[in-house]
Order: sequence, then C-alpha cells, then structure tokens
Amino acid sequence: MRDLDYLAATLRKVLPGGAGITAIRPMTTGFSNETYSIDGPNLILRLPPAAGAMLEGHDVVGQARIYEELGTTEGAPPVPRIVMTCADPAVIGVPFFVMERIVGESIDDIAMPAWFVDGTDDLRNRICRDWIAAFSSLSKLAPPSTLGPAVTPEDDARMWRAFAGAADCSRLVALFDRLLLSPAPVSGPPAIVHGDPKLANLMWHEGRITAMLDWEMALAGEPLSNLGYMLFFFNSAYHGASRAQKLPGMLNRTEVIALWEQTSGRSAEGYFWHEVAQVGKLAAIIAEGANMHKTGRSSDPRLELFRQNLDYYLGAMEAMLDGDEWQAAKGLS
Repeated sequence: MRDLDYLAATLRKVLPGGAGITAIRPMTTGFSNETYSIDGPNLILRLPPAAGAMLEGHDVVGQARIYEELGTTEGAPPVPRIVMTCADPAVIGVPFFVMERIVGESIDDIAMPAWFVDGTDDLRNRICRDWIAAFSSLSKLAPPSTLGPAVTPEDDARMWRAFAGAADCSRLVALFDRLLLSPAPVSGPPAIVHGDPKLANLMWHEGRITAMLDWEMALAGEPLSNLGYMLFFFNSAYHGASRAQKLPGMLNRTEVIALWEQTSGRSAEGYFWHEVAQVGKLAAIIAEGANMHKTGRSSDPRLELFRQNLDYYLGAMEAMLDGDEWQAAKGLS
C-alpha cells in the first residue's frame, strides 16, 4: 500500500493548486499503472505499479508525453490535459504525472454501467459504432514522435513471442512460430496503434466519448492490429464474444470490419493475420500473470484467474491457425 497521507502532503507542496488537496484515494491499482483520485482539485494521479509492472510498455512519463502530443494533434481523439509531469523519483519516490479528471465513466466488461445494460438497442448500437470508429480513426494519423520508430507487425509478434517464452509458455511460443511463417499483410503506411483498443479504454458521458485512455502499449505500426484486437471481442467460429458484445444492438464481425474500412479509408484485407497476432498478445499477457502466480512472484489472488483462463486463449489461437480462414489468409500474405 502507498502512504497516501505522504503523497497528499508532498503534492500539496509541488502540484500547482496543490494546497487545496483534501485526500488521495486509490481508484485502480495492480498490474498496470496505478490511478488515484486527488480530491480537492479534482485531478487524477498516475503512478507505476507498486509491485512492479507486468508489462514493459511506456512508463508513466512516456504516457504523459503521448497525452500532451495527442492533445495538440488535429484529428486526434480527446485525451485528458496533463497538469504536471515529474520524472524525478526523489519527489514522491517514483516518477508520476497528474492529469485532469474527465467527466464520464467507462464501460467495463466486468461491471457494466446500468445506463448501458438497460439502455435501448439503438443506444448500444451507437456506442459500439462510436467505439470502433474512434480507434479506426487513428489509422489516419501519423504517429507522434513520442512513439518512436515504426514497428513492423512481425517484430511486434516476435516481442510477444519472447514475452511468452519468458513466461515459460512453450505452447504459445510454438503458435507464434506458426504465425510468423507467413508475412503480415499491411494496409498502408504506419499510423498510431493504440495497443489496447477495448471498449473499457474509452470514457463516456451522456452516450458520447469524452476521452481515450491507457496508451501504455501504444506504438507506431500497422493499424490492422487495432482491428484484429477489437475483433477478438466479437463472436467467431474460434472464440466467443465478451459480455458487452453479447448484448442486443451491438455490431457483428462483418459490420465491424466494414466500419473499420469506412472510417480508416484502408482495406481490411488480411485482417485475420492481425487478429491471430493480437490473440497471441493477449495470451502472452495471461501467461505472464499465470507464471507470476505459479512462481510466487505475486500472491495476488486475481492471478489464479489468469491461470484458469490461459487454456482458453491458447485454444482460440490454435483453432484459428488450424482453421480454413488461416489457410485463406496465408494466400494473401
């Protein structure tokens, strides 16, 4: 546990307007960067995970720079305004940034808000379309300099293959090897790839998007990977749909692909390679969580669920590589 009283006392001294801080409260903590509410000024504090990061994505300072650059990029999605960034760990013990609090809430698959669940089919249809269009529109944006050099889909898959190997998941390593026998189709020049374009990473207010969050896995790369990631949440012959995507009014896979093409201005031909790769990426993350629990690196009981779910992700990727659609996809590579 963080010393929240210490955080509050220190931020009162260094944060612009910090004298008005009444308390620091945890919002989300655990495997990713931690989020805290700064009560009084009504701001958000982001810190590295106290137990160490499960993933080596952009650090908190890097994420703040992504937000800052996107905030001045024409056509970029709405993102929070950065109030303060501090790379010096001597100030509160770790680097951190503070951003404005965005009005709205997320649609989390575990605890979906009542307005979404109990709303009309038309509401959910519009929410789904806005979600797909928001991440599809990134395909039109040149990557900001903060993301660094472009990463090929193959190099990204090799990175997750190595991640799977470090997590002692030889079955997943072998599946990545099968995928990498075929070159990845590309839809055009590199663009912004969010890296985690799930519905829960958008904030909503009165049925409209107010912010796109959680850019820690963002990169300059092939936009079809965003499409492939989103498609995993929709029912297919190889995997089921997530809870939100099972509700009436949500799009089906064919409609998602058509909307991605319409919004991005690119062809989705060859998307299946990227869907397989993104399932592998999710499986690698699950494998690492399971390995952390198995080896005693973490006693977090939530990681037991990772172990229980790993076979599902591996089975989905294996079924995709064994299926007829993969044989057709290889012909497009």
